[in-house]
Amino acid sequence: MRKSFTAVVFVPLLALSVILVAGCSVSQNAIDDVQKRVDLLKAKGVPDSSLSEAIKYVYGANYAKQKDEKSTAHRSLDSARILVAQAEALYSENLVKMKPETDSLVGVLTNAKSQFTGLQAKKIDSAMAVISNYMAKNWIYQVEDNSKKAVAMIPQLKFNEDRAKEILARLPGEWVFTDKSKSDADKAINAVEKKIFSFSKDHKAKLVEMKKGQSSKNLKEDYEFRSDGTYDCLGDTVFIFVNRFAAVRQNFETFDPAKKTWTKKAEATYDSVITDHSQDRWIPYEEMKQDFKQEKKL
Repeated sequence: MRKSFTAVVFVPLLALSVILVAGCSVSQNAIDDVQKRVDLLKAKGVPDSSLSEAIKYVYGANYAKQKDEKSTAHRSLDSARILVAQAEALYSENLVKMKPETDSLVGVLTNAKSQFTGLQAKKIDSAMAVISNYMAKNWIYQVEDNSKKAVAMIPQLKFNEDRAKEILARLPGEWVFTDKSKSDADKAINAVEKKIFSFSKDHKAKLVEMKKGQSSKNLKEDYEFRSDGTYDCLGDTVFIFVNRFAAVRQNFETFDPAKKTWTKKAEATYDSVITDHSQDRWIPYEEMKQDFKQEKKL
Protein backbone atom coordinates (compact mmCIF):
# COMPACT_ATOMS: atom_id res chain seq x y z
CA MET A 1 0.00 0.00 0.00
CA ARG A 2 1.46 3.36 -1.10
CA LYS A 3 1.59 6.05 1.53
CA SER A 4 0.44 9.51 0.58
CA PHE A 5 2.84 12.33 1.34
CA THR A 6 3.01 16.12 1.19
CA ALA A 7 5.87 17.62 -0.77
CA VAL A 8 7.99 20.17 1.11
CA VAL A 9 9.34 23.05 -1.02
CA PHE A 10 12.38 24.95 0.30
CA VAL A 11 12.39 28.61 -0.68
CA PRO A 12 15.66 30.52 -0.36
CA LEU A 13 15.56 33.19 2.38
CA LEU A 14 16.34 36.07 -0.04
CA ALA A 15 13.58 35.06 -2.41
CA LEU A 16 11.18 34.79 0.52
CA SER A 17 12.10 38.32 1.59
CA VAL A 18 11.40 39.63 -1.91
CA ILE A 19 8.01 37.90 -1.93
CA LEU A 20 7.14 39.34 1.48
CA VAL A 21 8.25 42.86 0.53
CA ALA A 22 6.40 42.75 -2.75
CA GLY A 23 3.30 41.75 -0.89
CA CYS A 24 3.46 44.65 1.59
CA SER A 25 2.36 48.17 0.79
CA VAL A 26 4.74 51.09 1.21
CA SER A 27 3.66 53.10 4.22
CA GLN A 28 2.80 56.76 3.76
CA ASN A 29 5.02 57.56 6.73
CA ALA A 30 8.02 56.07 4.89
CA ILE A 31 7.32 58.23 1.83
CA ASP A 32 6.76 61.31 3.99
CA ASP A 33 10.04 60.71 5.79
CA VAL A 34 11.98 60.81 2.51
CA GLN A 35 10.02 63.88 1.42
CA LYS A 36 10.99 65.63 4.68
CA ARG A 37 14.65 64.88 3.99
CA VAL A 38 14.27 66.35 0.51
CA ASP A 39 12.56 69.46 1.92
CA LEU A 40 15.32 69.92 4.50
CA LEU A 41 17.99 69.76 1.81
CA LYS A 42 16.04 72.37 -0.17
CA ALA A 43 15.84 74.60 2.91
CA LYS A 44 19.60 74.26 3.34
CA GLY A 45 20.06 75.66 -0.15
CA VAL A 46 20.62 72.50 -2.17
CA PRO A 47 19.33 73.42 -5.66
CA ASP A 48 16.27 71.68 -7.10
CA SER A 49 18.38 70.52 -10.05
CA SER A 50 20.46 68.37 -7.69
CA LEU A 51 17.35 66.84 -6.17
CA SER A 52 15.22 66.44 -9.27
CA GLU A 53 15.78 62.67 -9.59
CA ALA A 54 15.02 62.07 -5.92
CA ILE A 55 11.89 64.23 -6.19
CA LYS A 56 10.82 62.24 -9.27
CA TYR A 57 11.15 58.93 -7.41
CA VAL A 58 9.27 60.22 -4.35
CA TYR A 59 6.47 61.27 -6.67
CA GLY A 60 6.64 57.83 -8.34
CA ALA A 61 6.38 56.07 -4.97
CA ASN A 62 3.31 58.13 -4.08
CA TYR A 63 1.68 57.49 -7.44
CA ALA A 64 2.40 53.74 -7.34
CA LYS A 65 1.03 53.51 -3.79
CA GLN A 66 -2.22 55.16 -4.89
CA LYS A 67 -2.47 52.64 -7.76
CA ASP A 68 -1.63 49.78 -5.34
CA GLU A 69 1.43 48.86 -7.43
CA LYS A 70 3.42 47.57 -4.48
CA SER A 71 6.61 46.49 -6.25
CA THR A 72 6.91 49.75 -8.18
CA ALA A 73 6.26 51.76 -5.02
CA HIS A 74 9.05 49.89 -3.19
CA ARG A 75 11.52 50.31 -6.06
CA SER A 76 10.76 54.02 -6.39
CA LEU A 77 11.08 54.63 -2.66
CA ASP A 78 14.37 52.71 -2.47
CA SER A 79 15.75 54.75 -5.38
CA ALA A 80 14.63 57.98 -3.69
CA ARG A 81 16.34 56.97 -0.44
CA ILE A 82 19.62 56.22 -2.21
CA LEU A 83 19.60 59.55 -4.06
CA VAL A 84 18.70 61.51 -0.95
CA ALA A 85 21.46 59.78 1.01
CA GLN A 86 23.93 60.72 -1.73
CA ALA A 87 22.76 64.36 -1.64
CA GLU A 88 23.10 64.42 2.16
CA ALA A 89 26.61 62.99 1.95
CA LEU A 90 27.61 65.57 -0.67
CA TYR A 91 26.21 68.35 1.51
CA SER A 92 28.24 67.14 4.49
CA GLU A 93 31.34 67.05 2.28
CA ASN A 94 30.72 70.62 1.08
CA LEU A 95 30.15 71.71 4.66
CA VAL A 96 33.73 70.74 5.47
CA LYS A 97 35.18 72.18 2.23
CA MET A 98 33.40 75.55 2.46
CA LYS A 99 33.89 76.19 6.18
CA PRO A 100 37.36 77.80 5.90
CA GLU A 101 36.05 80.31 3.34
CA THR A 102 32.94 81.18 5.32
CA ASP A 103 34.97 81.49 8.53
CA SER A 104 37.24 83.91 6.71
CA LEU A 105 34.28 85.99 5.50
CA VAL A 106 32.83 86.13 9.02
CA GLY A 107 36.25 87.23 10.27
CA VAL A 108 36.26 90.10 7.77
CA LEU A 109 32.85 91.22 9.05
CA THR A 110 33.93 90.95 12.69
CA ASN A 111 37.00 93.10 12.04
CA ALA A 112 35.02 95.60 9.98
CA LYS A 113 32.41 96.08 12.69
CA SER A 114 34.91 97.93 14.90
CA GLN A 115 35.14 100.65 12.22
CA PHE A 116 31.45 101.52 12.45
CA THR A 117 29.18 103.26 14.91
CA GLY A 118 25.45 103.90 15.27
CA LEU A 119 23.20 102.72 12.47
CA GLN A 120 26.13 101.56 10.34
CA ALA A 121 27.19 99.19 13.14
CA LYS A 122 23.59 98.00 13.45
CA LYS A 123 23.62 97.08 9.76
CA ILE A 124 26.62 94.83 10.36
CA ASP A 125 25.04 93.43 13.54
CA SER A 126 21.83 92.55 11.68
CA ALA A 127 23.74 90.82 8.90
CA MET A 128 25.87 88.86 11.37
CA ALA A 129 22.79 87.80 13.36
CA VAL A 130 21.33 86.22 10.21
CA ILE A 131 24.64 84.53 9.43
CA SER A 132 24.97 83.22 13.00
CA ASN A 133 21.49 81.75 12.79
CA TYR A 134 22.41 79.81 9.65
CA MET A 135 25.76 78.75 11.14
CA ALA A 136 23.92 77.27 14.13
CA LYS A 137 21.89 75.15 11.69
CA ASN A 138 24.95 74.23 9.57
CA TRP A 139 23.23 75.69 6.51
CA ILE A 140 26.50 76.34 4.72
CA TYR A 141 25.13 77.73 1.45
CA GLN A 142 23.12 80.41 3.27
CA VAL A 143 26.15 81.24 5.43
CA GLU A 144 28.26 81.68 2.30
CA ASP A 145 25.64 83.70 0.43
CA ASN A 146 24.82 86.07 3.30
CA SER A 147 28.48 86.49 4.28
CA LYS A 148 29.43 87.51 0.73
CA LYS A 149 26.54 89.99 0.58
CA ALA A 150 27.51 91.48 3.95
CA VAL A 151 31.18 91.83 2.99
CA ALA A 152 30.14 93.47 -0.30
CA MET A 153 28.29 96.23 1.57
CA ILE A 154 31.33 97.23 3.68
CA PRO A 155 32.59 99.92 1.21
CA GLN A 156 29.16 101.60 1.17
CA LEU A 157 28.99 101.42 4.98
CA LYS A 158 32.41 103.08 5.19
CA PHE A 159 31.15 105.91 3.00
CA ASN A 160 27.97 106.14 5.10
CA GLU A 161 30.00 106.21 8.32
CA ASP A 162 32.06 109.19 7.16
CA ARG A 163 28.98 111.03 5.90
CA ALA A 164 27.03 110.29 9.10
CA LYS A 165 29.82 111.67 11.30
CA GLU A 166 29.93 114.83 9.18
CA ILE A 167 26.18 115.40 9.48
CA LEU A 168 25.95 114.47 13.16
CA ALA A 169 28.44 117.25 13.89
CA ARG A 170 26.10 119.77 12.18
CA LEU A 171 22.73 118.60 13.53
CA PRO A 172 22.71 119.69 17.21
CA GLY A 173 20.46 122.71 17.59
CA GLU A 174 16.98 123.81 16.64
CA TRP A 175 15.66 123.40 13.11
CA VAL A 176 12.45 125.23 12.19
CA PHE A 177 10.05 124.76 9.28
CA THR A 178 7.31 127.35 8.68
CA ASP A 179 4.60 127.28 6.04
CA LYS A 180 1.61 129.60 5.53
CA SER A 181 -1.62 128.62 3.81
CA LYS A 182 -2.86 131.49 1.65
CA SER A 183 -5.37 131.96 -1.15
CA ASP A 184 -5.85 134.91 -3.46
CA ALA A 185 -9.46 133.82 -3.98
CA ASP A 186 -10.25 133.60 -0.27
CA LYS A 187 -8.42 136.01 2.00
CA ALA A 188 -9.78 134.21 5.08
CA ILE A 189 -7.41 131.33 4.41
CA ASN A 190 -4.34 132.17 6.43
CA ALA A 191 -3.13 129.22 8.53
CA VAL A 192 0.40 128.90 9.83
CA GLU A 193 2.08 125.50 10.12
CA LYS A 194 5.26 125.13 12.13
CA LYS A 195 7.62 122.25 12.85
CA ILE A 196 10.52 122.45 15.28
CA PHE A 197 13.14 119.71 15.43
CA SER A 198 15.48 119.97 18.41
CA PHE A 199 18.61 117.81 18.42
CA SER A 200 20.87 117.64 21.48
CA LYS A 201 24.53 116.62 21.43
CA ASP A 202 23.70 113.43 23.34
CA HIS A 203 21.50 112.19 20.47
CA LYS A 204 18.17 113.08 22.09
CA ALA A 205 15.46 114.56 19.87
CA LYS A 206 12.33 116.62 20.46
CA LEU A 207 9.74 117.38 17.79
CA VAL A 208 7.00 119.98 17.95
CA GLU A 209 4.41 120.10 15.16
CA MET A 210 1.64 122.68 15.22
CA LYS A 211 -0.81 124.45 12.98
CA LYS A 212 -3.31 127.24 13.59
CA GLY A 213 -5.75 129.11 11.39
CA GLN A 214 -8.10 128.57 8.49
CA SER A 215 -6.34 126.16 6.15
CA SER A 216 -9.07 125.80 3.53
CA LYS A 217 -12.48 127.18 2.64
CA ASN A 218 -14.28 124.82 5.02
CA LEU A 219 -11.65 123.98 7.63
CA LYS A 220 -9.97 125.68 10.57
CA GLU A 221 -7.22 123.87 12.46
CA ASP A 222 -5.56 124.38 15.82
CA TYR A 223 -3.35 121.47 16.86
CA GLU A 224 -0.03 120.74 18.52
CA PHE A 225 1.83 117.44 18.75
CA ARG A 226 5.04 116.80 20.69
CA SER A 227 7.40 113.87 20.26
CA ASP A 228 10.45 112.75 22.22
CA GLY A 229 13.09 110.21 21.31
CA THR A 230 16.57 109.77 19.92
CA TYR A 231 18.24 110.39 16.58
CA ASP A 232 21.05 109.03 14.45
CA CYS A 233 22.23 109.06 10.84
CA LEU A 234 22.57 106.31 8.29
CA GLY A 235 24.75 107.95 5.69
CA ASP A 236 23.10 111.26 4.82
CA THR A 237 19.65 110.33 6.14
CA VAL A 238 18.50 111.50 9.57
CA PHE A 239 16.44 108.95 11.52
CA ILE A 240 14.35 109.96 14.53
CA PHE A 241 13.22 107.16 16.83
CA VAL A 242 10.16 108.32 18.79
CA ASN A 243 9.48 106.74 22.18
CA ARG A 244 6.91 109.24 23.44
CA PHE A 245 4.15 111.06 21.58
CA ALA A 246 1.72 113.63 22.97
CA ALA A 247 -1.29 115.34 21.43
CA VAL A 248 -1.33 118.67 23.29
CA ARG A 249 -4.40 119.98 21.51
CA GLN A 250 -6.58 118.95 18.58
CA ASN A 251 -9.24 121.53 17.83
CA PHE A 252 -10.99 121.77 14.49
CA GLU A 253 -13.88 123.70 12.91
CA THR A 254 -15.74 122.67 9.79
CA PHE A 255 -18.00 124.93 7.76
CA ASP A 256 -21.43 123.82 6.49
CA PRO A 257 -22.15 125.84 3.30
CA ALA A 258 -25.86 124.97 3.44
CA LYS A 259 -26.32 126.26 6.98
CA LYS A 260 -23.49 128.77 6.69
CA THR A 261 -22.28 127.82 10.16
CA TRP A 262 -19.02 126.63 11.69
CA THR A 263 -19.04 123.53 13.89
CA LYS A 264 -16.30 123.02 16.47
CA LYS A 265 -14.85 119.63 17.29
CA ALA A 266 -12.21 119.01 19.95
CA GLU A 267 -10.36 115.70 19.82
CA ALA A 268 -9.05 114.14 23.03
CA THR A 269 -5.54 114.99 24.17
CA TYR A 270 -3.16 112.24 25.24
CA ASP A 271 0.44 111.43 26.11
CA SER A 272 1.64 107.95 25.12
CA VAL A 273 4.75 105.84 25.37
CA ILE A 274 5.59 104.46 21.92
CA THR A 275 7.19 101.02 21.57
CA ASP A 276 6.14 99.90 18.09
CA HIS A 277 8.13 102.51 16.08
CA SER A 278 4.87 103.78 14.56
CA GLN A 279 5.91 107.41 15.06
CA ASP A 280 9.51 107.08 13.85
CA ARG A 281 10.61 109.56 11.17
CA TRP A 282 13.36 109.85 8.61
CA ILE A 283 14.43 112.66 6.32
CA PRO A 284 17.46 113.13 4.01
CA TYR A 285 19.74 115.81 5.43
CA GLU A 286 19.86 117.79 2.17
CA GLU A 287 16.06 117.83 2.05
CA MET A 288 15.89 119.01 5.66
CA LYS A 289 18.31 121.84 4.85
CA GLN A 290 15.99 122.99 2.08
CA ASP A 291 12.79 122.91 4.17
CA PHE A 292 14.13 123.83 7.63
CA LYS A 293 16.22 126.70 8.93
CA GLN A 294 18.71 126.04 11.72
CA GLU A 295 17.74 128.90 14.00
CA LYS A 296 19.84 127.71 16.94
CA LYS A 297 23.12 125.77 16.83
CA LEU A 298 24.58 123.88 19.76
